[in-house]
Amino acid sequence: MKRVILMLALLAISGGSATVLADPPKNSGPEVIDFKMGVMILPFQHRKHQTNLNNECFHCHGKKGPGKIDGWGKESAHTICIPCHDLEEKGPIECKQCHKK
Repeated sequence: MKRVILMLALLAISGGSATVLADPPKNSGPEVIDFKMGVMILPFQHRKHQTNLNNECFHCHGKKGPGKIDGWGKESAHTICIPCHDLEEKGPIECKQCHKK
């Protein structure tokens, strides 16, 4: 149920923001961020995601704005990343796509 609500919210937000390009943030952050996932490193294409979201940082960072995502971990990755990837039909959505042995 949470997934459906989040997907609908993302769809509503992206539908309205697609026509207006947001100003680039003052600190655009690194191009790539290496997330640690156990013993693995997952290279996250930060700049690419930022561009795809029209520099609207709140989609991932919430109301606090740019910077590290508070409490980042498995739960936040599954809550933020998977529904968006599923909605956009891009990126990993299955466990084995991120959690490689």
